[in-house]
Parts: sequence; C-alpha cells; structure tokens
Amino acid sequence: MSVFQIELTEKQWEIVEEVWASVEKEMAHLATLSREQRLAWFREHQYPRPISFEREIGGTVYTVNAHFSKGAETADGKVNRILNQNITL
Repeated sequence: MSVFQIELTEKQWEIVEEVWASVEKEMAHLATLSREQRLAWFREHQYPRPISFEREIGGTVYTVNAHFSKGAETADGKVNRILNQNITL
C-alpha cells in the first residue's frame, strides 16, 4: 500500500470540501433511484459531443477539442501505471 500526502491551501481545502459535499449529495440522490432511473440519469448527464471550448490569451484565440478513444487507457489505469513506474519502495 502506498501513502501520499499533499498540502493544500485553505482555499484549496474549501474547494475539496465543497466538491465532496456535492458528490455525497448526488450519491444520496442516486441511491434513491431504481436501476433504470440511474441509467437514465447517467445518459442524461453524459457529454453528448466532445468537450470543446475557446479561450483568448494575449490576442490569440485558442480552440481546444477533447476526443476520447473507446479503446484508450482509463484515467485511473494511467495514474496507477505512472505511479507504479515512478515509485520505488
């Protein structure tokens, strides 16, 4: 088992607590739904198209588009792989 410690500013910790509270509230709501209702909720809350946005920085407009491959490595798998490669015990 690996143990990680990170230090957060007070503002960062407030954001973490706010996100946790939001997740717990949503999980409590989802727990009240039937399996079919939960699946419908997840379908409704998926991104219907690739994530994209534009930002102007210093007079230049940057367009960002995110695309996800169905066979790609998951974020969780990638983080675990990177951590396992870079941690020596």
